[in-house]
Amino acid sequence: MQLLPTTEALNRLKREKVEKNCKSGGNYELKITNYELNKVVDAANKLSEEKHFFHWCLEFPEVFEQSGFDCVLGNPPWERIKLQEKEFFASQSAEIANAVNKAAREKLIKELPTRNPELAQAFEDAKHDAEAQGKFIRESGRFPLTSVGDINTYAIFAETTRKLISPDGRVGVILPVGIATDDTTKNYFGDLIKSQSLASLTGFENEAFIFPSVHHAFKFCTLAVTGNTVKVKQADFTFFCRYFTDTNHQLRHFNLSSEDIGLINPNTLTCPIFRTNQDAQLTKKIYQYIPVLDNEETGSNPWGISFMRMFDMANDSGLFKYEFDNDLIPLYEAKMFYQFDHRYSTYEGATQANLNAGILPQLSDQIKQDYNSKAKPRYWIKMAEVENRLGNKWNKNWLLSFRDVTNATSERTAIFSLLPKFAIGHTAPIFFSDKNISLISCFLANFNSLVLDFIARQKIGGTHLTFTTFRQLPVLPPELYTAEDIKFISARVLELVYTAWDMQPFAKDMGYDGEPFIWNPNRRAFLRAELDAYYAKLYGLTRDELRYILDPADVYGADFPSETFRVLKNNEIKQFGEYRTQRLVLEAWDNLFGS
Repeated sequence: MQLLPTTEALNRLKREKVEKNCKSGGNYELKITNYELNKVVDAANKLSEEKHFFHWCLEFPEVFEQSGFDCVLGNPPWERIKLQEKEFFASQSAEIANAVNKAAREKLIKELPTRNPELAQAFEDAKHDAEAQGKFIRESGRFPLTSVGDINTYAIFAETTRKLISPDGRVGVILPVGIATDDTTKNYFGDLIKSQSLASLTGFENEAFIFPSVHHAFKFCTLAVTGNTVKVKQADFTFFCRYFTDTNHQLRHFNLSSEDIGLINPNTLTCPIFRTNQDAQLTKKIYQYIPVLDNEETGSNPWGISFMRMFDMANDSGLFKYEFDNDLIPLYEAKMFYQFDHRYSTYEGATQANLNAGILPQLSDQIKQDYNSKAKPRYWIKMAEVENRLGNKWNKNWLLSFRDVTNATSERTAIFSLLPKFAIGHTAPIFFSDKNISLISCFLANFNSLVLDFIARQKIGGTHLTFTTFRQLPVLPPELYTAEDIKFISARVLELVYTAWDMQPFAKDMGYDGEPFIWNPNRRAFLRAELDAYYAKLYGLTRDELRYILDPADVYGADFPSETFRVLKNNEIKQFGEYRTQRLVLEAWDNLFGS
C-alpha cells in the first residue's frame, strides 16, 4: 500500500512513540513500521519543498484561536486544474498544438516517447500533477461545494475564503462572474443564497481593459460575503460595469432576495444578470406569470423535454469524412444555422481567415430562393452513426436544435432552429419533446421570440447556453395555448421553416404537401414581427413593456444605462436606415391588439 504524507500518518507516528513509553502497554494497534513512517515524513518534506504548501492555521495560529479573520481580501488565480493539451504544447511543440483535431493530436502525443522522450516525460509529469491536484480537491472533503466538473482554482479559493473568516467577518474577492452564473459553481452560490451570506456582487466587463492582459469580452466581479452569523435579506447587485465610476450609478443597482432568485432560477439558485432595476422587475413579472421549462424542485416538465449532444467534434473526429460519398450525410455545426434558417452559412468558399475566426460565409438571399440549395458542411458522416445515436428517442425525419455557444450581447442570444435529420456537432445540442407537431412549432417560435431572448440575456454570464440555463427559461406551457393561438403561430412557423426541399418531412408532418415557401426577406421580417408581438401578449406584457424590451432608451432616454438589442438595432440602422424590427413589431402589436 502506498503511504501518503497525511496529517493522520504523522499522528500515528506520535502515537507509536507514546506507546513505547507506556509501561503498561499502549492501546493503539500498530499497522505501520518506523521505516515506513520515516518514508512518509521524507515524502512530506520533499513535497513541501517542491510545492510550497501554505497552511493557513500554521501561518496564522493566533488568528484561528480567535475564530478566523475579520476580513479577507484577494484576487485568487483563475486557472483550470485539468491539463489543457493545446496550452501545454503551445510553447513546446507547434506541430502538436496546431494539429487539425483531437484525434490527430493524440496520435502525435503517442509518438512522443520515441520522437522526443524529454518532452514526453515533461508532459506526463504535468499531467500527473494536474490529476493529483484534481484528485485531492475532489476527495479531500475540503471543497464540497466547488469540486465539481472542470475545476477552476478561483472557485476553490472562493470556498476557502469563507472558512477563513470569523462568524461576523467579511470576504471581498475578485472572481470571474461565473461564480454566480455557472453550473459548476451553482452549489456554492446557492449556499450563499440559502444561508443569506451574500452581501453584494458587482459585475464588470473588461471592454475598457481594467485587466490589460485579459480578453476584452471577459466578465468578472467583486464578491462580498459575510460570516455565518450575519444575515443579508436582500443582496445588492450591479452588472455590466466598464469603469469603476459606473458602480456609482444608482440605476445600475438592484436588490434580489433569496425568494426572487428561487423564482427565477429554482433549480440552481444561480444569479440572473440585470443591467438595471427595471430589467429585474420586468423579469420577475414574467416569471410570476410563466413558469420555468423544467422545474427540478417540483418535477414539472410540461413539454416532456430531454436533450442530447450527438457528436463531439473532438472525441468523435475519427468518424468524420472530408469528402462526400453516397452513404454519407452532412455533419452540421452550430454556426451553420440561425433562427428559422437551416441554410444560414456554409463552408463553401470559406477562407482560412474565416475558419480562424469561426465565422463562415453566409448564403445569399438569391441562393436561398433555390429550393434545392444547401449549406456545405466541413465534414460528412454515415447515416448509420446518426441512427445509432438517436436510437428510439426520436422517430421524425427532422431535428430541433439550438446554439450552445452564444453570449448576452450579440444580435440575438437564443438561436433555435429546425434542421434536416443530419449529424449534429456538440455545440448544437438537440432536444426532444413528446408533444404533437403543431405544439412543437409553437415551442420553436417561443424560443425565438424577442421576449424569451430578453430573459436569456439576463441568464448568460459567459458564452454558453447550457442545458441548465435552458431548463430555467420561462416557457409557455402547452396548456396555455388556445386552438386559435396554435393556428396563428404554426402557420407562420411553417412558412419560415419550409424554404427548401430538405425540410419537406417537417412540412408533411404539419399536414402541408405543397412546394417550399419562397425565401423573401421582407415577408420573413413581417412574419417574425407578428410572432414577436403575439408572444409579448401571451407573456402578459403591455405595449410599453414591449417597447422597453425592444429598446430601453426609447422609454427612458438615451442616458439610461440598460440595453437589450443594441447590436440588432445598430445593424439594422446601418442596413435599412432604421431600427426595422422595432417598427415592425410595434406595428404588428397595433394591428393585432390595438395601440
